[in-house]
Amino acid sequence: MALSPKLIGPAIALITGLITSTSMSFVGLAMNYGFQPDFAMRWLRAAITSYVVVVPMLVIVVPRIQRFVMRQAGLPAR
Repeated sequence: MALSPKLIGPAIALITGLITSTSMSFVGLAMNYGFQPDFAMRWLRAAITSYVVVVPMLVIVVPRIQRFVMRQAGLPAR
């Protein structure tokens, strides 16, 4: 199954958002709250909330960053 070129950006945002939101919420919660008995539920709630906030932001911001970097590199921006 090939991925449509139109879906490459959103797919990258979904995967990057998942990795970022889960890892950063885990580290932040562990450092500030510690491994309390309800850690897993708090982490899951924080990771989901972070994911819902981060992914739309990535969908909007990443293409603009990509175009900026491509222009700075002297390459044609898509």
